[in-house]
Amino acid sequence: MMVEAKPPVEPKLHSLDAVESALNRGDVWSDEVRETMAYFGVNDLWPWFYSISETTGMEASMLIDATGLCYVDWGTVSRVGLNPPEGATIPFQVWTHTHPKGFAYWSVTDKNTLAITSVAKILNKAIVLGKGEMKIAEWCESGAESPLAFDGPLSYWSDESVVFTECGPSPWIEGVDA
Repeated sequence: MMVEAKPPVEPKLHSLDAVESALNRGDVWSDEVRETMAYFGVNDLWPWFYSISETTGMEASMLIDATGLCYVDWGTVSRVGLNPPEGATIPFQVWTHTHPKGFAYWSVTDKNTLAITSVAKILNKAIVLGKGEMKIAEWCESGAESPLAFDGPLSYWSDESVVFTECGPSPWIEGVDA
């Protein structure tokens, strides 16, 4: 089943009760879930972004366009694509996606996506999140110093080391507007 692209969301930290209620209903497309995930993403709270994906058992994706608009998308247990929404402005600043219950690595599908974005010059940075870790790749027009591949479109993407992450203090302790 193909879901139509959703409009951008404003990053907003909703109450834990509202997010849990939506997740318990299976409503990953709710404003509470999507806006909270955008909040986690723009505030570099990636372990919390990942935790929602792991809770649902589905891959999640966030795309930030050239103007700063955030698009949160959901996939399946093993795949979420980079789905540029109509009206989004390129080049995209960053595409982040998760591998729930898995590791942060560039899968074959991920590498194919990065190769396409490299040829089209539409993405500046990519992040993949795994359980307790993240991996970043940055696009460099002159070619990456330590590339994902030594030739072809992946030679423009950096191959950064995995960074280990922890959730840290709950963002819901204070400052929730909902």
